[in-house]
Amino acid sequence: MEILRHTSSDQVVRETKKEIKTSTSQPSLDLQDMFQILQIDPNDSLIALELARRLRNLGRVEESYRILINVLKIDSRFATLNALAQVEYQLDRTDDAFAHLQQAVLVAPEYAPELFDVFKTLGNIFTRKGDLDSAEDSYNKAHRLNPTSDTLYVNLGTLSVQRKRWDEAVERFRHALSLNPANDKAWVGLALGHRMKGDVELAWGNIEAALEYNPLNEVALGLALDWSTQNGREFRALELIRIFLIAGGWSERLSLAFVWLSFLLVETSRARLELERLLAVNPQNIQALNMLHEMRSLA
Repeated sequence: MEILRHTSSDQVVRETKKEIKTSTSQPSLDLQDMFQILQIDPNDSLIALELARRLRNLGRVEESYRILINVLKIDSRFATLNALAQVEYQLDRTDDAFAHLQQAVLVAPEYAPELFDVFKTLGNIFTRKGDLDSAEDSYNKAHRLNPTSDTLYVNLGTLSVQRKRWDEAVERFRHALSLNPANDKAWVGLALGHRMKGDVELAWGNIEAALEYNPLNEVALGLALDWSTQNGREFRALELIRIFLIAGGWSERLSLAFVWLSFLLVETSRARLELERLLAVNPQNIQALNMLHEMRSLA
């Protein structure tokens, strides 16, 4: 970075802070610039938070976590607690995330927009813990902050599924789709609701819609696979898994299902090719080895 070569360390820090505070878009500094600035001033929480945010967006979540843990030692403001909690939740450090989210609520500025993510994530954690009443309370608090979030309606619909309130679940998933028709998770939820209400054809159509928007949705593919053998749709399930594999998706279960369905439908060359690929990835897959033995015995 040019200013690092021509200005003092203090001036670099001052100019960088000014840029981040005043910029309406992402600052022009790259990651290396920010790492260098933290070497100059390790206690600069503003730079550290921005760096952690960018690393998380790049999928470098463990690095983001390590930075935020250090930031918390010198800065326990709402922004730090919330950022750390969201990363901890992503890393399945659920108990730590829960504790930091509760702290964040206590110090949050009134009506802070970021409270939406706090309450939504708290709702997710309560759902995992099986405390559905607390989960709904948290989701409702998030809803008051952002009533047009399709993701939140999917979460509420999932809550209804766990309570086996199928009419309520369908209504919530439909509302999510009215806000965002491309939400593939909402289509999957709607499929589950319709299936449990006995509308098999509509449920299958919802699964097809989910996979049209996201061919890599493994939950939708798992349901398509489970339902295909009950409804005579094995050929269609095979095609959907083929699209998933061609698009770069990977799941040993779905790969094995592709082999099994191909073999069942007498598409043996496809079955053998995918079986070879599966065993190249995991030579110890017992089901794949058994299927290889069966194919050889019939050859």
